[in-house]
Amino acid sequence: MVKVSTSITRRWGIVENSRTVQRLRNLPNLKKTIIDLLLESINTNYTDNIRYYQRPIEKIAWLIVHVIAIIGMSFMILDATLEYQDSPTVTTMETDNYPVQDIDFPAISICNINKISLSSAIDFAEDLMEMETTTYNVNLTVEELTSMLTMLGHLYLFDIDESEFEMASSLHTILERGYNGYDVSRIMKRLLPKCRSILRQCSWEGKDQDCNQIFFLRRTDNGFCCTFNLARHESGFGNADSSVFASQTIERLRETGPEYGLSVLLNPQLHDYAFRILPVLGFKILIYSSLDYPNTASGGVREVLIPPKVEMFLNLDAISFYSVPSVIDYDMKQRDCLFSSEQAKTYKGHYSYTDCISYCRTRDIIFFCKCIPFFYSVIPDMAGVKICNLKDLPCLKKYKDRWLYVKPRYEKLMVPFNQNNFQATSGYITCDCLPSCKDIKYTVSTSDIPLDIPQLVWNRKKTLLHNHSLVHIYFGEPGTMRMKQDVFLYWYELMESRTVVLYWNEISGAIPRKQIDLTPLNTLGQ
Repeated sequence: MVKVSTSITRRWGIVENSRTVQRLRNLPNLKKTIIDLLLESINTNYTDNIRYYQRPIEKIAWLIVHVIAIIGMSFMILDATLEYQDSPTVTTMETDNYPVQDIDFPAISICNINKISLSSAIDFAEDLMEMETTTYNVNLTVEELTSMLTMLGHLYLFDIDESEFEMASSLHTILERGYNGYDVSRIMKRLLPKCRSILRQCSWEGKDQDCNQIFFLRRTDNGFCCTFNLARHESGFGNADSSVFASQTIERLRETGPEYGLSVLLNPQLHDYAFRILPVLGFKILIYSSLDYPNTASGGVREVLIPPKVEMFLNLDAISFYSVPSVIDYDMKQRDCLFSSEQAKTYKGHYSYTDCISYCRTRDIIFFCKCIPFFYSVIPDMAGVKICNLKDLPCLKKYKDRWLYVKPRYEKLMVPFNQNNFQATSGYITCDCLPSCKDIKYTVSTSDIPLDIPQLVWNRKKTLLHNHSLVHIYFGEPGTMRMKQDVFLYWYELMESRTVVLYWNEISGAIPRKQIDLTPLNTLGQ
């Protein structure tokens, strides 16, 4: 057998002189199985066949058959390789019972439908009336000035009626002269209903909490909202390494059920309404990842409306997704995702699809209107751009529809994007944002009952109820779904195709003469 093997090596130059084979033989035993099997097949074929083929024509025919077999096998491997190159990764469900204790509890933003407190607007109007610039230029009463201040609410909606342009322009002049250039963010915070007024009672994991210690005022795409469990920059992109963030750690639940989640008693203060962003009463609750800026248009935010006089149960579920470290070796377009460490300059160590859409939209607003909405996240290179004020409302209204539409990235099997559908509008934005290689999506199912009792006992204290709402946010099941992205095939797995080996042996005629054990191929990677 040794002599025959040496003869094959010398005459055909297939095995020992191949650098590829030398590298393969240095791999672990599992990888060597493929090469060893092929070598044994070649040796067996030569030994069993060459002794029967005495005439030159037979030997030539034998050689031609094997050359054809090698070419055919090469095409099969090439086809598998090309398919692998198109989609080198695969996503599978790792488990449908991933412990809820290992899942981050989402950030919860409680947004008042009323964005301007009537009492706060009156106080602000009285302060403005004391300024000489206000009384000198405009002869207004406190009531008239209070009504004018509601024009600021249109900065939430990017919309204003043409009949209100003059009033908004007058208010802009008053604020500009009174404050020598006014800070929109500071004014909007002052006019907003206070978190301490609307959050009456709170509990977390079955223990009573001071609402002011667990809820903080944070930016969302619905404006400033009272937010729980947000761990990120106060106003920009990035992770919780900043000195300004809402929680020291991202909270997780140890138990399931309504009594062990987050419970909040809300007071809508219906008498204090001055400007609503929706034609309803109550609150909007946003549920999203604790490291993301809550951008509803990205699809990563769940919204629930909470009307007055109800007890609402929000039952959460989650689907978590992660990628194995080896996936990062592939081009981002092939793996179709970005790791947190990528594009760190822009996103400060935490990339997410939601933040990418938000960043893209912000850049587009800057391009067309030369300003940034006061409730949008920013990055350092935007520091020199002004905050949008009342003077910018006409521009914001003009392009409002444009920022509602995001052109999707084209992928295989997708229906091509038809831009003709947008010819009658101001267009759409093109962001080309990739998903995150590590992500979590929350789903929520709701149920409610009327809250028509006159009072509620909470922490041994009686609270009189008047249009109040009680909300419970919790995980209902102990297990969640866990998805994993891994490499579809490693290179040596491409070679372990049983079809390729059988194809070689059928043509060479080795199988009838000597049965080759294919068991190692079936156990590779197990």
